[in-house]
Amino acid sequence: MKRRAFEAVVMAFAIGVVSTASPAVEPGGSRPESAAAPRVRLNLQPAQQETLKMTMREHLSALQAIVSALAQGDYDKASTVAHTELGFPKHHEAMQREQGFGLPAHYQELAVAHHQAAEVLAKTIAAKKMAPILLQLEKTIQVCNACHDAYRM
Repeated sequence: MKRRAFEAVVMAFAIGVVSTASPAVEPGGSRPESAAAPRVRLNLQPAQQETLKMTMREHLSALQAIVSALAQGDYDKASTVAHTELGFPKHHEAMQREQGFGLPAHYQELAVAHHQAAEVLAKTIAAKKMAPILLQLEKTIQVCNACHDAYRM
């Protein structure tokens, strides 16, 4: 598959999965009927909201960089980005920025699950086998989606 076509397919997938207005995606892409639970509002000050939005944009940029590197066959770069920009180094950076925000424990659990999935993604990418990479990329994005389904600004 050509690089741009590959990127377009994976980014369309990522955008669809990360949509903040949609219910959770079950494995295989189906949406459960019972996923219409209301999203919990995060009561943050405007500056805190901007900080949190910046973190989310960083996550999307990292996903784009991973997809781009995979499309170019640069597994080392994709793995490094997954680790440094989505994994625990980014989690620790975000925790420093978001210290004192009073985010719910469940939100924090989802954040840790996201970064754990990204660490598994980094290791999966290092094996250079596309099918497992895409499966783990899907799992990583599903954790993002779970948080967006549970919380809103």
